[in-house]
Amino acid sequence: MSEVIKAEWFDLEASSKEEVWSWLHDTYLPSVRAVSGVAWVGHYDIVPIPDKPYIEGAPMRRETTDSSIPNGGQNVILTAALSPEVYFGTDNGIEALADTHAEMLGQLKGYRSAVYIEEQVINSPEQRASPYGMGPPPAMQLGNYHVDNPDDETELARWYRQERFARVSVTQGMVRGRKMLSMAGWPKHGVLWEFTDLPEGEFTFEHRFVAADRNENWPGRHVLEYVTHAPGSPHAGRLVWPRTS
Repeated sequence: MSEVIKAEWFDLEASSKEEVWSWLHDTYLPSVRAVSGVAWVGHYDIVPIPDKPYIEGAPMRRETTDSSIPNGGQNVILTAALSPEVYFGTDNGIEALADTHAEMLGQLKGYRSAVYIEEQVINSPEQRASPYGMGPPPAMQLGNYHVDNPDDETELARWYRQERFARVSVTQGMVRGRKMLSMAGWPKHGVLWEFTDLPEGEFTFEHRFVAADRNENWPGRHVLEYVTHAPGSPHAGRLVWPRTS
């Protein structure tokens, strides 16, 4: 059974971060996790992206310039459910919780969300560290983006299958990769790369994918030439709730 992933991005005022984190971890997120149909919930502290290419020689990532799109990204909450009904059905528990806690949720700055269905899931060497459906991974990278035109959609689909998925299956420290499509929210495409750790000083896992080269010799364009990311995307971070130890 596939999972339906809701992603929520937001910032917090420095003066309220400790209070809001405590409320999220002690009250709100445990309540979300208890909603019928929810499989797991994870809160991630996101590492800022420096203004430079991921990999030397690669193109710079391009972000949307649409000022109407909220730009929060210091925090990401991922919620996995068994069906879209958990998010969109009538009288659902997640909407009720949001209404009950509207005042505290109002402190989430630059908030936006998206709901994704899985296009494909690829298991990786460390899948035993976090079996599918058992909970959020210790570290992750979440990309969310559009492409420029319909022809790019075809090239993107081929690139994933001829280059990236092959590397995902052998990438060091990786649990699994999920290529996703959005049901709701700004992005059309999403990727969730799940890892066992994100070492201090690192802000991306792209160098691990480079190291996992399997002589694919992709003949097309670099994906960053035709992809437009959401603000701050991709977001890489470490799990802060629930704690694993």
